[in-house]
Amino acid sequence: MDDQIPTSLIRMARDRSRVRQADLATKLGISASVLSRLEASETTDAKMAKRYLEALDTDLGKEIISFFERRWRHLSRPDFRHPDREAIWAAEQALQKLDGFEKSKEFDPILQNPLNNLRKRLSADVDFIRHTEHGIAFLGEIGVGKTTALSFVTNLLVPDGEKKTSVFPTGSGRMTVCEVAIKIAPAYGIAVDSMKEDEIRMLVSDLVNGIATGKGGLPSELDRVIRNMADVRRVTIRSRKAGEKPTTVDHLKELIERMGDVDAVIAEVVARMKLESRTSTQIILSKDTEDSMEWLSKNISRINYGQHPDFSVPERITVLLPLDALRDTPYALSVIDTKGVEGTTQRADLMRQIEDERTVTVLCCSFSDAPGNVPLSIMRDALDTGTGAIEGDRICLLALPRNDEALKIVDDMGNRPSSTEEGYAIREGQIEQQFATEGLPSVPVNFFHVETDSAQDVWEWLIDRIGAIRAAKVERIGRHVEAADSFITNADVAKTREARTTIAETMRKAAERFRDLPPVMRPAASNLVAEVKNTHQSSVAASVSRRGDWPQFNAAHILGQGVRRDVNLRTNDIFVRIDEAIEGLKDDFGHLADVAQFLENMCEDSQEWRKDLLSRVALAGRMLYAPHLLNHAGDLWQACHDRYGEGSGYRIDVSQQFQAHFDTDTDALATAVKVENQVKILWEQIIIDALIASSAFTEE
Repeated sequence: MDDQIPTSLIRMARDRSRVRQADLATKLGISASVLSRLEASETTDAKMAKRYLEALDTDLGKEIISFFERRWRHLSRPDFRHPDREAIWAAEQALQKLDGFEKSKEFDPILQNPLNNLRKRLSADVDFIRHTEHGIAFLGEIGVGKTTALSFVTNLLVPDGEKKTSVFPTGSGRMTVCEVAIKIAPAYGIAVDSMKEDEIRMLVSDLVNGIATGKGGLPSELDRVIRNMADVRRVTIRSRKAGEKPTTVDHLKELIERMGDVDAVIAEVVARMKLESRTSTQIILSKDTEDSMEWLSKNISRINYGQHPDFSVPERITVLLPLDALRDTPYALSVIDTKGVEGTTQRADLMRQIEDERTVTVLCCSFSDAPGNVPLSIMRDALDTGTGAIEGDRICLLALPRNDEALKIVDDMGNRPSSTEEGYAIREGQIEQQFATEGLPSVPVNFFHVETDSAQDVWEWLIDRIGAIRAAKVERIGRHVEAADSFITNADVAKTREARTTIAETMRKAAERFRDLPPVMRPAASNLVAEVKNTHQSSVAASVSRRGDWPQFNAAHILGQGVRRDVNLRTNDIFVRIDEAIEGLKDDFGHLADVAQFLENMCEDSQEWRKDLLSRVALAGRMLYAPHLLNHAGDLWQACHDRYGEGSGYRIDVSQQFQAHFDTDTDALATAVKVENQVKILWEQIIIDALIASSAFTEE
């Protein structure tokens, strides 16, 4: 055993055994006071710890002894309470066996490549499950109730009379001004990433110009923040006489009318915001303050609404919580409440969550139209761009009923359910049918009514979703362990040499056959044109005024996603044929354990290469189109700007202007050529060269 054992473990063993401290002290032949001091220490001498645990004589005590007697040579020993400690130990044992085989007389250099690959994969999968940090990201359309659902599911609630309510600002939609993250920390606190001053000035300009011209403005959540920070609010005046209607006084509008100069008003509003004094980045709860959740709720609201004098316009709010503030979980969780979707789902912040292999994405929708257009669009994006999120079991759907909606639904016969559970079952069947109609695979579905359903059940369901992600890695580790045993006991050097020569030649020919990419099938600009039609016109206008650089409609990002979709479409058949070639080789050489593992590794590698390719071409598209949009598309932006506020059909007209620009503009066409050239370079580097190099074999 190690020299020192964490005392918390042996104390946990006694607590679970229900053996009294005094009785255990008697068994150990020491006084109760000595045992008490021992249990209060941070670590315990290994010999004493073993005596202590043997005296308890429990299964848990024996497990702890066995765990600390294990010798770890290749991997760091995990915590005893790690949920996958046995899988990690199995990997350690396999690595020890591979190390012994590599040093033995029976080992031949021809086996070095597959052995190294097996070792690398074991270590990589262990690294994934060793870390218990995971994310749960809530995505959904504005107003569906995702923030309220998140609060109840995580138990971040404050008293509201006889009921409880969300610690976050909630309402009918457009309440939160930015993304909110919840992270585990030693103490309660709030960290804020604020917008840069130039962007704030742009927001103020949009707001003032919108009021002055009657065209445009800001989304209500940003409008509210600017007005509160500058003290130019709209104020409702109650009626004084019967029959009179309340009136609203707009102090910003009055300021515009009084000053008469839009630029001067913008400068005045920015000055009133006192940005020079709003420089704080975090606040931490002091130990002697009021109730922690109420403190969080009050300060989150003040920051979110622009009412806290120390903070500027927030771009991201991070809520810091001790571990015990969340519901029980074996994982170190971060929970993300993304900004509500209005229009396009092709946003960089959403893609970050969807692509993260450690994050479960929860698509929230209303019950009445579940699965809803936004979740369906996100699922299509995930498939079309090759994220692997659906295939990797990282996306699920959470429908949020209100009132008695579940009892008002009807089945195919026109009958209403007799219970909420029956209503949920009917809707789930309809959701599954909708997935099939849309040509989408099924994802796990659940329902949550915040007033009547168990938040704990939904929490456990989400934790199980994380468990499923980890279980897939644990299963892979199990396969690697079996492969290591078979590799050591069944290696046939002569047959392996023959097989590797054949594999190298087969894959070299395949690589040459696939070296030339098929031509562009769906130009990147068509993705941008389509998304304009799906986005709220205020977001399009805000993007236009910033030459495409607006978080809710980032033109360069959407073009990059268009490149990614096109490359995924163009290469799909090639990857199918690569898989078929590898499967054919498995049929020929699968009886050789080391060769079978080598081919399995190549199959897994090709999937990773594909993900890397798609991420890299999206980045290339975004980086190459961004300068064009910023520096060479002035006529496009001016035409789109002039069209705003001139009657209906704005988005259709803008989409047509985009299409014409990318079809005819000289620099736009030259940029498309640059993008395609970069795609071809990445295809060669990431796929073709890797395919040849990974299968290459040289006699030594």
